[in-house]
Amino acid sequence: MIRKPLLLCTAGFVFALAACETFTGLSGSEISQADANELAAALDENATLGASDFGLGPSFSMNVGENASAAVSVPVMFNNDFSVTKQCPRGGQVVIAGTISGTSHRATHDLSVHAVASRTDANCAFQTRRGVLTLYGNPDIDYDGNLNIVAGQLSGVQTQTHKGSFTWTRAGVTNTCDVDLTSSYNPETRTATVSGTFCGHTVDISRTRG
Repeated sequence: MIRKPLLLCTAGFVFALAACETFTGLSGSEISQADANELAAALDENATLGASDFGLGPSFSMNVGENASAAVSVPVMFNNDFSVTKQCPRGGQVVIAGTISGTSHRATHDLSVHAVASRTDANCAFQTRRGVLTLYGNPDIDYDGNLNIVAGQLSGVQTQTHKGSFTWTRAGVTNTCDVDLTSSYNPETRTATVSGTFCGHTVDISRTRG
């Protein structure tokens, strides 16, 4: 039996900046490189999904009606709609809704999932070095994620992407940002990465998970 929820992509993490940043030359309407690093990691973490978010139980059972008994011994193909609401660190929420497809094998605890969805932020707030920054859908961010589990364990590199834009406010200032991020987690090396572009900045964050 699986005792812990398995994450769609465990690349999400809070990135700690080692060096101090000076804000000289930055206007209130700008996102700094430090902001971009922190927010890219936090946005990815906030969108990390697990098997339970897709309506899959700890044994990967699916609602297959009359074929429920067969789901125990043979792989079951599925194609379902899903909608997940997650709370944000400093208030508000994000809704991730779309479709999932793949196969589930209850007896062997194998699971393969591909998710295509939209992420819509509703007053989703994060802490930054210059105060709380709140995200709103613009209208949303396209989300694409993959989960692969073999014998109850993550197998291979787990990935997810975020592409689109959002509107943000901080200290009375409002602006918009474009997002094009790819995140990955390699369970063999325990290496998590988030890379791409975020609010006009290039981000490439890597960390070994304990």
